[in-house]
Amino acid sequence: MNAIFLLAFWLFLLAALAIGWQAGDWHDRKAILAIAAAAALSAATHMFFPESIALALVALVDVALLAVIVRYALSSRKYWPIWFSACHATTLLFELAALFLPGDQHIIAERVAAFWSIPALLVMVAGLIADQRRGVTGPKP
Repeated sequence: MNAIFLLAFWLFLLAALAIGWQAGDWHDRKAILAIAAAAALSAATHMFFPESIALALVALVDVALLAVIVRYALSSRKYWPIWFSACHATTLLFELAALFLPGDQHIIAERVAAFWSIPALLVMVAGLIADQRRGVTGPKP
């Protein structure tokens, strides 16, 4: 059952990144590359490290991704990075909580953290499509 959800997530992620790549400009594409790199690094940490270490490494990757997206949000005319940052910060909050929860309680926090990647990707795609339709491009002058 988990394999089906994992496959669905990766298909959704790849579709969102492809749509975002098409709808965005070069600055958006750099942010999309950062999102793709963070997803790949997170998957790799779960493959090659024990769960306790992987969770901490994924949190570090997500801190770096949040920094990249917030920096982009501060220099952009677009709104999607702000909304993406908010959803991703929620993900990071639950990941950090999972680090400190005892026993199997951290699994619930990890799943809630993983859930917030879906709204983040949805606002990215919706925002990029809306910006493309309105003709919003580039960083702030």
